[in-house]
Amino acid sequence: MKSPTAVTADDHQRYQYKPLPTGTSIRVLQIKGVQEGKLCISLESIDLADDPFFYALSYTWGNPHANGVDFTEHFNTVSGEYTSESKTETVCHGKSIYIQTNLADFLQELQSSLEQQDSPFQIPRSHEFRIWVDAVCINQDDLEERAFQVQMMGDVYRKAARTIIWLGRGDQYTTDAVEAISKLAACPQDVFVQSNITPFRQQEPDVYIASGVPYISWMEWCSLAAFFKRQWFSRLWIVQEVILSRELFLMCGSHQICWEVLVTAARTVEARCKVLGFSPSTLFMQAHEIAVALEHNTVQLARWRDFYYGTSAPEPQTRITFENLIYDTWIFSATDPRDKVYGMFGLMKTDLKAKMAVDYTTPVELVYALTTKHMIDHYSSLQILSCVQDASIRRIKPSPSWTPDLSLPYFNMICSNGFFCAAGVENKTPQLLPSSSWDRLKLKGCLFDTIVETGNDRTNHVNSSVLLDPSWFELCMLLSQPYQHTGEPRTEVLWRTLCANQTSESVVPAPKDYGILFKELLSAMIMVRAEIESEAYAEDQAKQETRGDPGPPPDCCTGFMDALGKAKEKWTFAEFDTLGREEILRHLCQRPRFLSSDRHGWLIYTLTKLQILALTEDNPNTPNWEELEQFFYNPTYVMRRKKGHDIVLVRQNDERFSASFHKRYGKHKLFLTEKGYLGLGPASAKVGDVVAILAGAEGPFILRHGHPGCDIGEENQEERKEKEGENEVMSLVGQAYVHGIMNGEAVEEEGFKLREIELA
Repeated sequence: MKSPTAVTADDHQRYQYKPLPTGTSIRVLQIKGVQEGKLCISLESIDLADDPFFYALSYTWGNPHANGVDFTEHFNTVSGEYTSESKTETVCHGKSIYIQTNLADFLQELQSSLEQQDSPFQIPRSHEFRIWVDAVCINQDDLEERAFQVQMMGDVYRKAARTIIWLGRGDQYTTDAVEAISKLAACPQDVFVQSNITPFRQQEPDVYIASGVPYISWMEWCSLAAFFKRQWFSRLWIVQEVILSRELFLMCGSHQICWEVLVTAARTVEARCKVLGFSPSTLFMQAHEIAVALEHNTVQLARWRDFYYGTSAPEPQTRITFENLIYDTWIFSATDPRDKVYGMFGLMKTDLKAKMAVDYTTPVELVYALTTKHMIDHYSSLQILSCVQDASIRRIKPSPSWTPDLSLPYFNMICSNGFFCAAGVENKTPQLLPSSSWDRLKLKGCLFDTIVETGNDRTNHVNSSVLLDPSWFELCMLLSQPYQHTGEPRTEVLWRTLCANQTSESVVPAPKDYGILFKELLSAMIMVRAEIESEAYAEDQAKQETRGDPGPPPDCCTGFMDALGKAKEKWTFAEFDTLGREEILRHLCQRPRFLSSDRHGWLIYTLTKLQILALTEDNPNTPNWEELEQFFYNPTYVMRRKKGHDIVLVRQNDERFSASFHKRYGKHKLFLTEKGYLGLGPASAKVGDVVAILAGAEGPFILRHGHPGCDIGEENQEERKEKEGENEVMSLVGQAYVHGIMNGEAVEEEGFKLREIELA
């Protein structure tokens, strides 16, 4: 077959599609051979109503290979072959059809397989081999046909005798990956789970021999990672294709794999990882990727198939509904962002399809807005609003502030599992009101409080969840002691807010012993901060000696003990040692914030804040100076370790708090309200934003006066209120956790009243 070339043929040489004869017709492809180095195919129309025999293909249009970490070089090397301009000419009824390289590779491999005597493709003698391939069997230039056929795709995969999954041509990893899959599938799951094997890690053969498990080499684990990182596994359309297909069969180059074998291998790995308590395969994820286990998508697809065909009974929250699919498929990707919605239509009920027709001429922002309104109305739930991402990372712009960006591969709900009810049991049902246009959402809610202070925005840091943020302690110092809303010590309020008072499994409330783990985590963070400052000090000093640059800043430390010594000197110099508890609370724990400027970011000032917290409550959940010094000499947890030239992060021995904290804190920051509440909200939240409680929502939301992008200064607040009154338009910034109002407590406060809130 000819290698890919740029498309240059004249229109009269191109194959011209004929209209499909009926509303249930599709086209199928047949391979006719090779002439003059070009693959010859034919297309014929068949009617699904006649229950015809055909196969279907599930694949990806672009570069199918693994990308990321060790696989990026190969991915980039072959990327030029998979561009939209680089296509292979195929002859169809004497005319030219230009197809993407990955499809051309499949058809070539398919032809070879069909010519083999032991071909895996079972075809009744009375039938010819026919296969449905979306890129060729749908006229992609006809948007009306394309939209209509997309709505039929569920029926296509249901009716197909077998679906072939094409993962792309083989590479240097394929043979070893198939070998690893075979070994894992053949091993009894209970034996592997009870072994000492850590998947996707290099271990000696003795570990496997002692466990009675066939040896899987480091190269085989790496190859399995490359296999799971092939683009097909993250493609959104595979969800309905896999769920609806009668039978599945995988091809990767010349290798053929039964779907059930792959699923068994993936489930075995997942079961072992559950025992380990972490997902080792995330080693192969890039810093910007969502840390989801590589085997997860395969296991999830298999679970959905089981639910669909009734081989297992799902819990209500895992049933195959449009709502659950939207949430559960968020990590899957789609070339056309509209397909994050349309790709689910094959699994939807007929009445839902009628309300949300496939139309590729509809703007993306309108599709997402209508989807959001439909989910609120149909499921009587505001959970979809909990998925609204921070404005700084949204791709689809402009779009209504209340619409989640489904094109992003992630969202971070703070509270969405039915444990909270901020509006109280009497307001558990959303009150969706008629709105003036598609980009407006009108609800009933209460503007409860206003943000007066915010923490630092650490979202640009790769490891933001392990870097110490001094603003935590500044905001904690501004709380009443004890916390006036719950009576808890304020350092306990701090850690409960940082993890949204939940375990990593979303159990509420978080257990009391999380406070001990929080203190240990803080102590380890302090030591990391000391190391970072020490490295900066040495670097500045070297520049001073070699280039005459200014030396290290006077507040920069050479290590933890140096920082502690300087903090003690400043404490004595400021005569803080002469103050009692009440005086400290009166003078150092009031607005404006204490030691909050950029120059106070050095560790010595953080140590000062920690000592203030330690002296103003009994048994605080933050460490004092004496405890930190003991930790320095006898650490119970070392967060960073040097491994050769690299520095690696180490997990806490008991990581229950840190796992919950990492899950909630990403893309969020702390804030303080006018009424003295501490909250965790979107990274873009700012002073003047409003804490709103919406009827039917689990947690509060942060709203902003005006339309998206509108910035109303404080000096215009009164004038705005006089002009707009009750009909003011607001923007949704994101969901929040506010400690002390998550279970309807705000409803009991004086002045709580639901009103119309219109979001733009």
